[in-house]
Amino acid sequence: MYLVIDIGGTYTKYGYYQKDGHCLKKSKIPTVKTNLADFYNSLTSLIKDDVVGIAISMPGIIESQTGYVHAITLLPFLANHSLKQELEDITHLPVSIENDAKCAALGEMWKGSLQNAHNALMIVLGSGIGGTLILDGKIYNSHHHKAGEIGSILMNTDDTYRVMTNFGKNNSANALIASMSQMMGCLEDGQVVFEKIQDHPTAYQHFLKYCRQIAFMIYNLDYILDLDVVCIGGGISEQPILITTIQQEFQKLRQQYQEDEHQPIITACHYYNDANLLGALKNHIS
Repeated sequence: MYLVIDIGGTYTKYGYYQKDGHCLKKSKIPTVKTNLADFYNSLTSLIKDDVVGIAISMPGIIESQTGYVHAITLLPFLANHSLKQELEDITHLPVSIENDAKCAALGEMWKGSLQNAHNALMIVLGSGIGGTLILDGKIYNSHHHKAGEIGSILMNTDDTYRVMTNFGKNNSANALIASMSQMMGCLEDGQVVFEKIQDHPTAYQHFLKYCRQIAFMIYNLDYILDLDVVCIGGGISEQPILITTIQQEFQKLRQQYQEDEHQPIITACHYYNDANLLGALKNHIS
């Protein structure tokens, strides 16, 4: 049995998996954000006697072979640490670590929406935005581990181009839910927000702008990468209105600026937010 962990900005999801991808049990705990020792304790507390390996999915620029974390915005105390080696020293178990968006892509390539995809893009919407490129049927791993990190692409916040942010911070799904819940005066919960969104024009326009930004990025990247499929993951991808609205906004761009007949399929991850877990397992056993 494998302990599979997906570290997020708010929660750390985990599950106990068999080698074939069958999940025996899964749950989540709040992500520890205090210090390295507390963080490691939160992970090692999940180990059971019959666990034979630990597979981890997490955000950041990660050297997967060594488990070295070059940069991570959400948990900066993990930067410049070799998590694989340090956790193996603590647990005496084999540990694998990979970027969360790459894990989502691996999971969907193994059993989900990216099976047999030639050129594809995985987008994971959460506290930030993660991305992974699949080129010629394989995940593209660049020398500096930055390829696919679309969340780091800069965008302006005004007409002067003097105030900039990045695509991930500006289009955080968690921030979207929080702001819409405030507009609606309801619980900060994605399910509740999307049940009520059609009855709140201001919140819906905010959501529409968010989907337009995602569609805009997909449109531009398609002309660079010639994509067959764009697969969207993260917890918010379970909301059907998200995928249909991004598709609609993409079609509006096509109608206005179309220069060719080809367009990619835009779809949700088959395994939604669990694609990260499945892919972390696949990375571990490969």
